[in-house]
Amino acid sequence: MTRVNQRRIAFDVGTVRIGVATCDIDAILASPQNAIAGGEQSIPAAIALLREYEPCEVVVGLPSNLKGHDTVSTENAREWARQLALVTSIPLILIDERLTTVQATGALRASGLNSKEMRGRLDSASAAIFLQTYIDGLAQAKGSYQ
Repeated sequence: MTRVNQRRIAFDVGTVRIGVATCDIDAILASPQNAIAGGEQSIPAAIALLREYEPCEVVVGLPSNLKGHDTVSTENAREWARQLALVTSIPLILIDERLTTVQATGALRASGLNSKEMRGRLDSASAAIFLQTYIDGLAQAKGSYQ
């Protein structure tokens, strides 16, 4: 029996760095990966990751405010997603990422990291949180974990 690739990759878009997370081929567990640099080299770096992981979907977080309204960061993430969509045929999903940075900060602090140690890991930890939420929703919609 051939296994269907359900791997996804998530990007938490920021100006300095872009957090990256992936899930396993069965879409059960999301894991943070090394972040990539923000800026003009971020799209080529993201494309390299798409080639490496061969995901079936790309999930990009939208950092809206607590009331769900768009911010400058939301528009930056949308624009980054638009640029990525121009160079790949992989389906791209935009997802609400409100409070994931707060959750990620709490989890990293609980693991014993200080603010300086968290700096390079926070964005990818946030991406893993919203990717996990997304794949959990997919599993619930299917009615089971396959």
